[in-house]
Amino acid sequence: MSNRYGSSFDDEPVIGAPPPAEEPIIGAGTPPPPYPRYAPGAPDPYQDAADYPDDEYYWEEEDYYGGDEPPARQPMFYVFLFLAAVVGGILVFLVFSLISGGGGGNGGGPTEFAVQIDSPARDQRLEINQPHDVVVQASATEPIRRFELFVGDRVADAVDVTDTPPDNRYRVTLRFTVADKGTYDIFVRVFAESGASKDSAKVRIVAIEPVGERPQTIQGRVVADATLREGPGDTFPETGSLRAGSQVTITGKTRDLAWLLVQPPSGTQGWVRRTAIEPLDTLDLVPVRDATPTPAPTPTPTASASPTATVSPSPSPAANAPDFVPTNAVLASGGAVLRVTISNVSNNAYSGPLVVAVGGDVPQQELAVNVNLSANGGSTVVEFLISPPITQGGKRAIVTVDPANIVREQREDNNSATFVLQPPVEAPNLVITAANVTAGTIEVTVRNDGGPLPASTVVVQVQLGGQITSNSVSIALATGQSSPVIAVARPAGSGQATVTVYVGNQPMASTTVQLP
Repeated sequence: MSNRYGSSFDDEPVIGAPPPAEEPIIGAGTPPPPYPRYAPGAPDPYQDAADYPDDEYYWEEEDYYGGDEPPARQPMFYVFLFLAAVVGGILVFLVFSLISGGGGGNGGGPTEFAVQIDSPARDQRLEINQPHDVVVQASATEPIRRFELFVGDRVADAVDVTDTPPDNRYRVTLRFTVADKGTYDIFVRVFAESGASKDSAKVRIVAIEPVGERPQTIQGRVVADATLREGPGDTFPETGSLRAGSQVTITGKTRDLAWLLVQPPSGTQGWVRRTAIEPLDTLDLVPVRDATPTPAPTPTPTASASPTATVSPSPSPAANAPDFVPTNAVLASGGAVLRVTISNVSNNAYSGPLVVAVGGDVPQQELAVNVNLSANGGSTVVEFLISPPITQGGKRAIVTVDPANIVREQREDNNSATFVLQPPVEAPNLVITAANVTAGTIEVTVRNDGGPLPASTVVVQVQLGGQITSNSVSIALATGQSSPVIAVARPAGSGQATVTVYVGNQPMASTTVQLP
């Protein structure tokens, strides 16, 4: 027989002929003896292991014939290949996500925001059907591209931004109008370049009808005995009096809110100082009234002029009366807070309620606070919120202590002072955190809770009766930093001593200690 190329297969078996003898593979060694055939049921000649030929004469059949056919692959091999492919795919996906996400402005991490509404203030009364501005500032770890103002759950205004401020602080003014009276929650949502967003805290505002010229009244409670007058001033004639605890109807006010026109339950209406009345609703609802009738001129007993005008205290002060003096007024918190310092310059301590009023170039307002002022320089700080914030210097703040002369003082002609405000820089605020009495000294520690205090001379003074001891040190305190222990010699004697801290002759903090 020949193939298609014409060559013959000499070794091709012939049908019916005996098979050809197998040729050994060169180099395969001595072939094994033929495995003995045995009939079914016959004993296996190699049943015992010892009956098998020696290892050096035994080959597997495939080894002898060259092992042309590889062994079959096990199923676990293919499972391993599948798992390796899956793990490799996951690693490639993670690396790709890390590379693609790392190109953002925040280094691939979540965007961090700071968003706050500066105006309007919480619970501020705003007229309906009038446009009102919302001043917001924000910053983020990537560029901000959009501001949206929400009134309730609806978008009232939106502003798109394209430029990034140099200080990364975005300042935007949005506007809204409400048509119905009621209480509304407003907030601002900012969107970053990547699409991340952040909401500001909600600010509640109260929408009211315009007051206009029509009469509006609210109820008020009398908190201190007071005199009713025909007009808003101490020079107007008296028309009656009010007793503490009674209730009145407030029908008018002055533009500076110093006086209120009230109607008692019985009798005629009259003007009374604002500090004597606690309004039970907002004074924004009350219209401004003109002062009528005109005050009668104050009689002058003599024609002689005095170089300095003084106000005689009325009623006459007691021997143990305090004496309040405004000693400082500074802007803080970026101009949104006016920090006023009140000192007691009397030899007598005072503890109780005290009214402080501010005006001038700052919004007219009053605060009633409970104070504990030691004698000879004991001080307290009263903070007023300023809206909108004052960010420029040169503005004036007029501070008046006890404007209604409710508290008897040694002097009543030093309760008011005018301060020229400097650009808003956080002033130091010193507090006495420790005043430990030892056998020969009083050890005082001071902490600064305000703006940084540059290197300054700090004087710690201890007064016991007529004895005064002090110690001065030069220190600089960062915000939140405490001073080293300042030891002051202990005055002779026993009793309650006053510890006062001065910076540049300005009392900054005071406390009392008991000397055994």
